[in-house]
Amino acid sequence: NIGFDGIHPIQPQCMDIGEVKKYLGNKACIIGNIDCQELLPGGTREEVECTVRETIGIASPGGGYIISSSNSIHPGVKPENYIAMVEAVHKYGVYK
Repeated sequence: NIGFDGIHPIQPQCMDIGEVKKYLGNKACIIGNIDCQELLPGGTREEVECTVRETIGIASPGGGYIISSSNSIHPGVKPENYIAMVEAVHKYGVYK
């Protein structure tokens, strides 16, 4: 009713994506939740892949989820972690 179709950012430090998904249901698309504050700048490729897989499992059932960083890809993000995020999305982000 207020005219938006999606909500971004979903910050994992202060928002539970499962709760946001439950609250919004099919009213709006949710976008984000892959931590750009700690995980993408300082995590391992394995941690990034695990987070992407878990987030897709929580947020994508029923549709209405666009995976992305929690708010931006800033200069502190390790390029290899951004690549790991994209690769994990291709590996786990297939709607069935």
